[in-house]
Amino acid sequence: MKKIAGLFFVFGFVLALPALKLHAQNSFEGTLTWTVKIPMMDDDAHSMIINVKGDKSEIDMDMGDQGGMMNFYTDRTTKKRYSVMTELKMGTVSDIDDSVQYNVKDDSLNPTGQKATIAGHPSEEYISNSTKGDVSLWVTSDLPKDVKECFYNSLSNSPGQNPKGIKEMKYLSDRGLVPVRIVVKIVSETIMTVDFVKYERKSLDDSLFVPPASIKYDAMPSGPGGDDK
Repeated sequence: MKKIAGLFFVFGFVLALPALKLHAQNSFEGTLTWTVKIPMMDDDAHSMIINVKGDKSEIDMDMGDQGGMMNFYTDRTTKKRYSVMTELKMGTVSDIDDSVQYNVKDDSLNPTGQKATIAGHPSEEYISNSTKGDVSLWVTSDLPKDVKECFYNSLSNSPGQNPKGIKEMKYLSDRGLVPVRIVVKIVSETIMTVDFVKYERKSLDDSLFVPPASIKYDAMPSGPGGDDK
């Protein structure tokens, strides 16, 4: 259980990428496919599927033998997010805070000059030092506008997110850039790598975005660093 709790903390960085309110509702409907590698869990690249429709998103995260399947449901109309550990039949619920201000006066993103092609998209690297650890963000502008907006709206607000991180995401969004690779390190040790794979436009059933009623949902505790300004 301790290891699973640790995975929640690590994976929480990805979920904490802010949902910049670019439009009242996402125009993109379909799926975003990512892979996630967490060395503390195993050496495999696990799938992360983000389903998006309107103001709702649902994330399927394969945690392998250490955690089974994890699901995250976000509804911007009700301003609620649900997290579910399916095999343990445990869940949490939290509020989405849309009161956060996104005024960017400065930023802590530093371009490294490194370039690469990721999932077929030309990308460049920025280093962020706004979190407890170093974060490498590989970003691209080589995606359709509605897909780029969907990146931020689907990876939506979570408790304990870092306000400086919000400013950095706004900085990227204003320049038409989105992350396609995220590498999180602590003391030079990589603890998580998230890679974008593809997007697919398709119609999704409304039932996909309804959290299971059989789960008891506890309030999500605030994460560390939430008050860092």
